[in-house]
Amino acid sequence: MSAAPPNLIVVMSFNPTIFSLIGPVKASTVEQLNTVLPSACTTSKLGRRDPPTFQKQKQPNSGIEYWEVELRGQFCDQVGVSSVFCKLFDCLEEEGHWKLKDTNAITTPEDNREVYKFFFVKRF
Repeated sequence: MSAAPPNLIVVMSFNPTIFSLIGPVKASTVEQLNTVLPSACTTSKLGRRDPPTFQKQKQPNSGIEYWEVELRGQFCDQVGVSSVFCKLFDCLEEEGHWKLKDTNAITTPEDNREVYKFFFVKRF
């Protein structure tokens, strides 16, 4: 019996802009995302100060580790959201072997945040 392929879940919440990576993503890919995602936002704060970077987090109950960054004060209109998606897909393509399996998008009723989830599986 073969093992199930690894999964990667990317959660992107906009306005406020928060990104989470759950799964076995390479550190080099996280570093590349640290570089390209802030500049893809519609209101970029680049040059004013160092942008926040992904930090490894751990869920208290389950102990699952994941990467997360909140780009405070940076917002995305529809063009910015599309630009962020393209940058994400480019970085994962460079890492190689990730295949997009499913997506989900909602607008939260409480605060009208747009939340997108991307589900990837590793191709062998």
